[in-house]
Amino acid sequence: MSLEAPPERATIPILDAAEVREVSERALASAAERIADIHNAANVLDAWDDAGTIVEDAFGPISLLNSVHPDKDVRDACDVALVEESSFLTGVFQNEAFYHAVLRAEPRTPAESELRKHLLEEFEDGGVSLPPAKRERFREISERLTELGQEFAKNIRENTTRLQFTVEECDGLPQSWLDRVPRDDDGNVVVSFDYPDYVPFIMNARNEEARRRYWFAYTNRGTPRNLEVLDEIVALRKEIADLYEVPSFAHYVTKRNMVETPETVNRFLTEVRNVVTQAELRDLGALAELKAEMTGLPVEQARIQRWDAAFYRERLREQRYAIDQEALRKYFPTPAMVAWMLDVTSRLYGLRFERATVPLWHEDVIYLDVFNAGGVRASSRASEGAPEARTTPIGGIYLDLYPRDGKYKHAAAWPVRGVSARTGRKPISALVTNFNREGLTHDEVETLLHEFGHVLHGVLSNTYYLAHSGTSVERDFVEAPSQMYEEWASRVESLALLRTHVGDAPAIDESLVQRLRASNKFGAGVDYGRQLLYASFDMALASENPGRTLDVWSLMEGATPMGYVDGTQFPGTFEHIASGYAAGYYGYMWAKAIALDLLSAFGADIMNDEVGRRFRTMILSRGSEEPARVMVERFLERPVASDAFFVHIGGE
Repeated sequence: MSLEAPPERATIPILDAAEVREVSERALASAAERIADIHNAANVLDAWDDAGTIVEDAFGPISLLNSVHPDKDVRDACDVALVEESSFLTGVFQNEAFYHAVLRAEPRTPAESELRKHLLEEFEDGGVSLPPAKRERFREISERLTELGQEFAKNIRENTTRLQFTVEECDGLPQSWLDRVPRDDDGNVVVSFDYPDYVPFIMNARNEEARRRYWFAYTNRGTPRNLEVLDEIVALRKEIADLYEVPSFAHYVTKRNMVETPETVNRFLTEVRNVVTQAELRDLGALAELKAEMTGLPVEQARIQRWDAAFYRERLREQRYAIDQEALRKYFPTPAMVAWMLDVTSRLYGLRFERATVPLWHEDVIYLDVFNAGGVRASSRASEGAPEARTTPIGGIYLDLYPRDGKYKHAAAWPVRGVSARTGRKPISALVTNFNREGLTHDEVETLLHEFGHVLHGVLSNTYYLAHSGTSVERDFVEAPSQMYEEWASRVESLALLRTHVGDAPAIDESLVQRLRASNKFGAGVDYGRQLLYASFDMALASENPGRTLDVWSLMEGATPMGYVDGTQFPGTFEHIASGYAAGYYGYMWAKAIALDLLSAFGADIMNDEVGRRFRTMILSRGSEEPARVMVERFLERPVASDAFFVHIGGE
């Protein structure tokens, strides 16, 4: 077993539990040896890039396998290894000899200057300047936060709860769904928390009590233990702020983001609230009128409950726009949609994808080599039309599309391995989803493109240093390229390419595309009202006086138009703020404003490959070699604007 991929292809090792432990221990020992002598290196920045490569070669795959490997023993071994990695990295950025070596470094290139800046920020955030006692406490907190984050995710991922519903309670579900889900000995339908089970049910089941029961269980799927875990996470984050003598954890985090301060975040959220509140009330009013019509209740009694919103939204879309999400699955067969996505991407960015046979962690997984198309530069540092551009992969992609027990339950991209032009290192990204095998709704097509946007940000990166590769950008920018890519699910120019991939599936015409676009606008108030709540809750937990998570949530959700439902424990499922998005969830809306502005560069033709290649070169390939605002405004040739975003969230 070797960690080294063949030179012509970028792949990852598929490890068993013993190999996870072996790889982890060997990588940390090797990296520690290099760090111990790094202050003597001729170029400390190059030396750090080499040490970082050793760590990522081991823990990039381990991080992915932790969420997707079918063997629980492997996932458990990965849990342990990731805690050890976190502890090691905390120690690295408390290493005074390394710190002073970076301080003494004299950068010769812009890439070196940016890496030195990033490293000094890592040292500052890692506690190197804290007094010894505080430094040690920071190390303890960092290790504990990693353990808690792993436990939080595991409690959701490995929840094997099953619910039973009678066939009568499933009235309204499409026959394809009923044919797919298993039955118990009494003929009842048996469902899990995987979203191919849950989403069609909550959108289509006519029985309100059945929807309520499934929604309630789904909202509590993190189990009460996750509330305890999140409370401890929040308390430890506040302790970090206290160690640094800053008012809140939000102050500790946001200084590295585009916003720079919590005050900027709160002003942004206030602006969103001013637009969204009326839009949300308008949407809920329309849904209440429809509920009254369908149930015979007086409209003043037809209050929209949380388990109602998706159901009546779909009925309204059917009435107004003749859009049925479940019926759309026949237009969007899953394998064909993957082929279409690759086709669109190839044309837009000048690429070629080829399926290859490599070791995989499950038989459903697909591996693709990524090539530059003929005539496209192999990199910004390569020669035009070089043979390498046509014959050598620039990176690799893994696609793990379908649900199974023990697997990560949502949709995400893993930047398994970053690029380094300095060493010729090739990137690897992985797309992980839980789609229906037969077909996608339009919402799921958007999800597919969104997450593949993250994959592309990784695999099309071409940075000099590994530390700058892919999605290492500011947290409140990282979603923008992916949110931009969602638009390709709703444009005639891109969807017209489907006809070459769908076989016998019905064709997408311009009328359907226009109805999809119109139907997507309805409900923006409800959607962004929820996003506003999530972001505000996140900032509250990162504030000067965070409080207990369920108390804060019930109070904040209770103040929204649909209110709080007693007995529900949503914070126990909010994995984003238990891990990387703490004091950063606002970034989804902040980045959406940037994404909508980026779209303006494509004009009337979203398949404009000239603009696509500019976007690849100026944004995707650059990673974090420059601040996001600098790259975006250079691409747009003007300051970034948010006008389109505020029109969008108002549902106009």
